Amino acid sequence: MRGAVAVRRHVNDLIEYLHANHLALVNYGRRRQDRQPISTAFVESAINEILSKRMIKKQQMRWNRWTVQPFLDVRVAVLNKTLAGSFRRLYPDFQPDNKNDLVRLSA
Repeated sequence: MRGAVAVRRHVNDLIEYLHANHLALVNYGRRRQDRQPISTAFVESAINEILSKRMIKKQQMRWNRWTVQPFLDVRVAVLNKTLAGSFRRLYPDFQPDNKNDLVRLSA
């Protein structure tokens, strides 16, 4: 009888969770039917590739939210080709000596 009470409690907790988060739930069947992506694996793959480049270097650092976020922000700006614009907002007179310098940052 004790097991049935625990199962009932867990089912009730699940139902409450589903009701509370119904706006955030994804209908994967519908997304698949509409040929929309159902995974963020491509994003995770890109992040893993970026981080692995850093970790391959001999001088490894410990990653945490506070050290990796600025790195990823700059990396994304380089990949999106918006880094120079970001510098110009902070330093209006900024002009890169060579446009390839910003491309080399991404290597």
